[in-house]
Amino acid sequence: MRILVAVKPRVYREVLALSLHQHRPDAEVLISPPESLDGEVGRFKPHLVVLGDNDGAAPDGLSGVLYRVEILLGASMDARISVDGRVAEVKDICTGDLLAVVDEAEKMISKEVADQPVLSPNRLRATPLFPPLRLCR
Repeated sequence: MRILVAVKPRVYREVLALSLHQHRPDAEVLISPPESLDGEVGRFKPHLVVLGDNDGAAPDGLSGVLYRVEILLGASMDARISVDGRVAEVKDICTGDLLAVVDEAEKMISKEVADQPVLSPNRLRATPLFPPLRLCR
């Protein structure tokens, strides 16, 4: 599982990446300034991208990313979770919510790998269900 964290300010992305790494040590977690997001997506090929709503990331550059969590910075830390073109909003996202998205992405990736015959091209992803939310209250 590859996770790219590209949130501003830098301390936010570092704390998010550290938390993800501590709770999901098998995941590869990379931090990147939002300005470098397009290049890092192409190079790192993440399964999940965590970014801010004001970071100016072009949705075109994220088209190959199945899971995306967009932190809506404001009075609260709401988030928009995009899964294979479907979108849901979460009010006041917490670490448990983010980890639920990671777990759901991991399940989907594992299922895709198990379902693919050897030497087949990437298959179209099935539309997953949104992960259960509100785990940290």
